[in-house]
Amino acid sequence: MKQRKETVDIVGEFVSTVDNSLFIKTITDLGDNKWLIQSCNTSYLFPLFEFVIDDVSYKVLEESFVSNKSLVIESTATLEQGQTIILPELKYYHGTIIATKQELELVKFTKDKFPMVYLLETLSDEFNNVDDSPIDRTSFLRMFFLTETDEENWNTNQHYNYAIVPMRNALYQFVDALDRSPIIGQFDSYEAINHAKFGVNMQEKGHTKRIFNDKLSGVELQINLPIKKSSKCYCS
Repeated sequence: MKQRKETVDIVGEFVSTVDNSLFIKTITDLGDNKWLIQSCNTSYLFPLFEFVIDDVSYKVLEESFVSNKSLVIESTATLEQGQTIILPELKYYHGTIIATKQELELVKFTKDKFPMVYLLETLSDEFNNVDDSPIDRTSFLRMFFLTETDEENWNTNQHYNYAIVPMRNALYQFVDALDRSPIIGQFDSYEAINHAKFGVNMQEKGHTKRIFNDKLSGVELQINLPIKKSSKCYCS
């Protein structure tokens, strides 16, 4: 019997390779432990986000935030020009909406579950049964790159700049990882769909019912992903 790595595991490995580094091009000490950073790639960072590196806390502030250009970080760390900050990896979930909602409810702190990449199941794998084809299967994927928002205070434009654009950064980096991989075949297109106040899309009415309890915005990726055959054995 052929040994195959399951699609959900392959996707998870690619999620873990998304570039989560913040390179400090220039920096200004604003005082009071605040640092104005200029960077061409702010990754998935967004206002409200807090993270910890080596027991030191960092918080992204709303002031001066422009994705892929500038942001203010509050931290007791001493930051320097030319430094690269490695951010926490994106969280990865896969499953049905109900199962994933229950899983998220068990996680107490938002920092431990967002930003996240959610692979919606059930997913469809179309297997190629031609022996001389390099493609093992084509998987239709619906994935959501989502992060928490300040829904009470952000307007639509702020949802776009503070959540959707950072999540598009993560989506583009995920696609770049697919493009570079020797186990992925060529795909000619993919679809990215913005979701402000992520919920259930009721035709032209927008999102009228929340899927998860958390207040989220982000972007959806739809892609037919060709996965190549492998000679490796994935037996445990």
